[in-house]
Amino acid sequence: MNGHFSLSLISAMAINLYGTVYFKDALAGTLEQTPDGRYAFTYDPAYIEAGQPQIAHTLFPRFAPHYSHGLHPFFDNLVAEGWLARAQARALGIREDDRFARLLAFGEDCPGAVSIRDPRPARPPDLDVGTREEIAALANRASISGVQRKLFAVHSAHGFRPAAAGELSTHIAKLPSPDLRELVELEYLTAAAAAALLPDDVVVEVEIAEVENVHGPCLLVRRFDRTQSGDKVHFEEFNQLLDRPADAKYEGSYGEMAMFILRHQPYHREEDVDRLFRRILVCILLGNNDAHMKNFGLLYTAEGSRLAPFYDVLAAALYPEYKGSLALRLGAGKNPLDLASLGPKHLSALTESFELSPIALELAVADLSRRLPVAMRAIEGSPHGSNALKEKLIEFVRKRWNGTFNSIGKQSRKRHGDEGRRGA
Repeated sequence: MNGHFSLSLISAMAINLYGTVYFKDALAGTLEQTPDGRYAFTYDPAYIEAGQPQIAHTLFPRFAPHYSHGLHPFFDNLVAEGWLARAQARALGIREDDRFARLLAFGEDCPGAVSIRDPRPARPPDLDVGTREEIAALANRASISGVQRKLFAVHSAHGFRPAAAGELSTHIAKLPSPDLRELVELEYLTAAAAAALLPDDVVVEVEIAEVENVHGPCLLVRRFDRTQSGDKVHFEEFNQLLDRPADAKYEGSYGEMAMFILRHQPYHREEDVDRLFRRILVCILLGNNDAHMKNFGLLYTAEGSRLAPFYDVLAAALYPEYKGSLALRLGAGKNPLDLASLGPKHLSALTESFELSPIALELAVADLSRRLPVAMRAIEGSPHGSNALKEKLIEFVRKRWNGTFNSIGKQSRKRHGDEGRRGA
């Protein structure tokens, strides 16, 4: 009986999935599925003894395993979603919800500095099945979250091409949508407007270009987690930082991210909170209502963590099927049902949730007011997008300004005017 039990246990252990985790080029530890169905990440002792950095905010260095029911949120948020998830599952011949198996097979290139490899794959994935775009996306064994069709790409002297196996990519290529007209062009216009509205912030570099083996022009987003020389820069989304699984990206409030920065960021806390605050205002103004927890994050720099560049900036509210409210709460209580119902009181709630004074809101709105004509010109003068799309975005921004922001500007001007008269 004991022999039979031992044999069964060995057999169960043999089929448990197991992967090695690297931070940049250093072996950081192992990630495995345990016989009782849990998952365990264990740091490699040599990694800890060498004083290497912890791989995630929630995974502090220790010799004992970090156990979790389901993939630990740090790893869960690295798993591909949507179109790419379906292609990966088909290549492996497994169910799409087998997230760990997909991460092991396609975790060689992930956002940030962590990669996951399967040292003993049962069988390699079939990388030659599917459309040419799916084959191109599977080639470099990468994992990118988000439901939009995308793949990692490399910029060379001959243009853009999908990244090959083992090759560090320079860009994320967002593919045209078969359902949403001018999706690529709309994200380009939204990013251009955001950059014009936030001249003191960093918005991701984007361009529209053809990518080899991909049908139609793509939006190429330069990877801010890679240096010009190809070195990895570590990065975590707020869903990872707040220890939440991927499917919780629409839970919580924008203020939670501000509080995290204030509590955990060693330097430039107030500056980054103000930048995040202004980004949320720009999201409201531009109709970027799908700005969830995975659309904001921190970069780990030599001086500590800093707010990552503003990315995934898309005026999704221009599409009727995505015309709803903001992805996260602005403050206490529920958000309005759509952006058209969002008024000054909601911006005040957002301001309070960031622990900012009403003056901070007035200053931010005043700065946006000065930059608004520049943003409109950036949309109008863009080399990409139809005139109809540009006009639609400009009209949306005008309505949001008049419906949500303008009264705050008037209140500020009235207050300062009254103060000036009293001072005289």
